[in-house]
Amino acid sequence: MAAKKKKKKKTNDDIETKKEEEEKTKIKRHKSTTLVRGTATFDNNKRVDFVTGFRKRKNTRRKKAATEFEKKLKEERREAKMNKRRTFREMLGLKADDDQEEEEEEKKEEKKREEKAYASGVSVVIEGL
Repeated sequence: MAAKKKKKKKTNDDIETKKEEEEKTKIKRHKSTTLVRGTATFDNNKRVDFVTGFRKRKNTRRKKAATEFEKKLKEERREAKMNKRRTFREMLGLKADDDQEEEEEEKKEEKKREEKAYASGVSVVIEGL
């Protein structure tokens, strides 16, 4: 007859010591604190706006750059006209004071009209400031 081995009953002390030994041999890992617990909401309309909005945002940047370029061209043309007038007056022997007065008048006219463009495509012109 085969001899049966009697199993030793494990006590709480044996179980606790075994757990302590396992904990000592385990590699301790740092618990991540970056996990955020909670619920995540998903809005498909916002996702579609974001995904399809690249073209819209790019076009608004293009429009803004085009308006700035036009302003620079306008300013350069104005400066060229002023230089042309100055040289013409110098050739005629007129006073330089007239140049300064005209520049001041043109600046006043520019201040009277202000144009502002918004990202939505709306442009507002304010006159009489």
